[in-house]
Amino acid sequence: MKDLGKLKYFLGLEIARGPEGIYVSQRKYALDIIVEAGLLNAKPCSVPTELNHKLALASALPHTNPQQYRRLIGRHIYLTFTRLELSYNVHILSQFMQNPLEEHWLAGLRVVKYLKGCPGQGIMLRSDCDMKLTAL
Repeated sequence: MKDLGKLKYFLGLEIARGPEGIYVSQRKYALDIIVEAGLLNAKPCSVPTELNHKLALASALPHTNPQQYRRLIGRHIYLTFTRLELSYNVHILSQFMQNPLEEHWLAGLRVVKYLKGCPGQGIMLRSDCDMKLTAL
């Protein structure tokens, strides 16, 4: 066994320590998703999904590359480790992995555009935490 020092990066998770606590993010992973999707120059979205989306009732053409959709949604699933606000959207999009339509692909790209606005967002594990769960 070898001591590699303080943990900074592991399996796509970036860990930063400070007097306030430990901050965990997937900034590099999110940026890799943005680059892979070809949306580096795209305008960011303020919300990850459209209001009153009807993805379950979509009747558009099938997506030309279902494997591409599955890879994108799989990357979104891994990103939910530190980006909990994406959980609902990724849950909805993952229901269409078998037969994705073009509308589902566009919804997946909208999540990527949302990531572009805040790629470094993550989880702060505070050192002065009283171990109580608080929802705001």
